[in-house]
Amino acid sequence: MAIDTTLIAVRNPKWHTASYNRVDSEGNDVLDSNGNPILDPHLDENGDPVKVINCEAKWTHLGDDTQEWREFTAYEHDTEAHGKLLYQDLVAGKYGAIADE
Repeated sequence: MAIDTTLIAVRNPKWHTASYNRVDSEGNDVLDSNGNPILDPHLDENGDPVKVINCEAKWTHLGDDTQEWREFTAYEHDTEAHGKLLYQDLVAGKYGAIADE
């Protein structure tokens, strides 16, 4: 049985560069001088940073329109159709302007 993942509402879209923690040869996070993990950008097949859109969303499978807003990351190459569709709709301006990173 498929789950209905229809979007109810979305707000606060903002561009974000996808990143990951840099690790050493033993798999430990590499830290900067302040003790924070060093982040490296995910790169696509052309060597360009991968951009995603972070937003807040409400979905039918999580309740009705009275549910709490939940963080969601929309990605052009999402493995789920609802994630791809939301990304396309956000880029097309269906939900307004996307804030800069």
